[in-house]
Amino acid sequence: MKVCGVIAEYNPFHNGHAYHIEESKKKTGADAVVCVMSGNFVQRGVPALFDKWTRAEMALKNGVDLVVELPTYYATASAEFFAQGGIGLLDSMGVVDVLSFGAKTEDLDTLKRIANILYLEPEEYKDLLKAELKKGFSYPAARSTALKVFTKKEFDSKYITEILLDANNILAVEYLKALMYNNSLIQPQIILRKGEDYNSVNVVDGMCSSTAIRKMIQEENYEILPEVMPQKSFEILNKQILSGRHPMDLREF
Repeated sequence: MKVCGVIAEYNPFHNGHAYHIEESKKKTGADAVVCVMSGNFVQRGVPALFDKWTRAEMALKNGVDLVVELPTYYATASAEFFAQGGIGLLDSMGVVDVLSFGAKTEDLDTLKRIANILYLEPEEYKDLLKAELKKGFSYPAARSTALKVFTKKEFDSKYITEILLDANNILAVEYLKALMYNNSLIQPQIILRKGEDYNSVNVVDGMCSSTAIRKMIQEENYEILPEVMPQKSFEILNKQILSGRHPMDLREF
């Protein structure tokens, strides 16, 4: 039996997530999918649109076989600790063979190379990073420049910049780094991300981001939801709304 692991928020579960699960099974040949999912609070510390039980039900009715909660400590943390928590849980199960994650590139070798540098932190790279930080640059900007200079003999600097500008790629690098940190036997599998970026509010060919869906729901614009969510997910969402359990919003606090 082959088991595929995924790490997600499903806030809420939409067509892009369904595509990811379907493609993960196809590409890995997995018999089962285990998802480590954020609980009632997600990254940046905001409350999830719906409680963890509702979002877990969406996942279970759309191809996931088991949902395990990612503790809030990791779920609300930076990409680095979010990845460490998720990978740590999947690795500790002892049954997960493959980690499937979305990215804007299928260049796994380059992502692995970047992750390896960030994991090992060679002295030359650390010196470059310190020099950039002393100039007053933010950590992400300093890290990007240090990586470009350190790998200039291997990669075109513009290519590294493009990779590190995308949030999905950055999270992918953190997943790979966490696999190294855990000395894990889990093998990585990239699923090329389709549709809009995670913070886009556009809808293209039935695909949109969770951000777009949350915006529609908060504005009570439900007309497009059946087009961008799997039927079972929309039915669960609609049932919640009709029962009076309105979606959670940071403004409620």
